[in-house]
Amino acid sequence: MINSIKCLSVLVLPVLLLGCSTGSHVVTGQQMPELEVEQVTIFEEAPAFDYKVIGTVRASSDGGFTEESRKEKAVQELKEQAAKIGANGVILDDVTQLSFRRLGTGVGVAVSSAGGVGTSIGSSFSFPTAEVTGTAIHYELSAEK
Repeated sequence: MINSIKCLSVLVLPVLLLGCSTGSHVVTGQQMPELEVEQVTIFEEAPAFDYKVIGTVRASSDGGFTEESRKEKAVQELKEQAAKIGANGVILDDVTQLSFRRLGTGVGVAVSSAGGVGTSIGSSFSFPTAEVTGTAIHYELSAEK
């Protein structure tokens, strides 16, 4: 029973990690007060109105079973990073679908002096990853279309 639980936990851990998104930001301009994520707008290209560059943002996600779902999760993390530095807009610079991020495997055998033998088995999983980068900007809301 305990060996079954151990084996199951080794197999379940990668599934729990499946939904991971990570992100970071670098302030290169003047940081603004933190905003709500819902206030951040994503721009596919630089807008025609005036804006100030706050910094750069980066995010990645290996959560989701399709390229589009991984991209959506990464873009959501990008918006969260932008909101932290007070940017109400992000101009997407790059969207990359990386091949795979891997988790390892392992097999172990233990033998005791009393004649007992124990074994353990691990497994390997690979996940495609989406990475997005952008320029975090702040603009006056009246400037937006």
